[in-house]
Amino acid sequence: MTGPCEQKKMYRASDMEGRIWEFVCSLLAHPVQLRADLDAMIEEERKAMRGDPGREANAWLDKLAEGEAERRGYWRLAAKGHMTDEELDEALSELDESRKTAEHGLETLRGRQERIEEMERDRDVLLEEYARMAPEALDTLTPEERRQVYGMLRIRAVIRMDGTLEVNGTFGEGNIFCQTKARSSMP
Repeated sequence: MTGPCEQKKMYRASDMEGRIWEFVCSLLAHPVQLRADLDAMIEEERKAMRGDPGREANAWLDKLAEGEAERRGYWRLAAKGHMTDEELDEALSELDESRKTAEHGLETLRGRQERIEEMERDRDVLLEEYARMAPEALDTLTPEERRQVYGMLRIRAVIRMDGTLEVNGTFGEGNIFCQTKARSSMP
């Protein structure tokens, strides 16, 4: 459990959002660099998958199939009286744990693949729709449209204790774009 927030200053959301939107517009104004950054982030996500996703998925599916075959075998042994109920329960419990592990592995793999596909779709939308807009057209986007752009870039903003505004997202980590102190709304 974390303690109370140590940040004693309050900042106007509209001021912070304005600075963040200026930064996002500067990203969109350089589509070649934005594409390179987004492609690099997608490639990093692919590298995190550790190997061939198809082969990994097949390995998990094989593990599930083997478990089901073993399960049927244990039931046959129990039906023929070659296993006690306790032995059957123990063997089936172990198979259940193996099945859960394999299902979790498949779910994790699918999640990573979906995340990469989503990042690719977001990249394409950002570059096709927003990066081609003139700067003045970007300023006319509704709050919902801006939120959509923030979501595609996975924008996260933090005001550091020293008042520095830091923005992170799919364009890279640790992109500090505002070295000046943010103005507090408190006297």
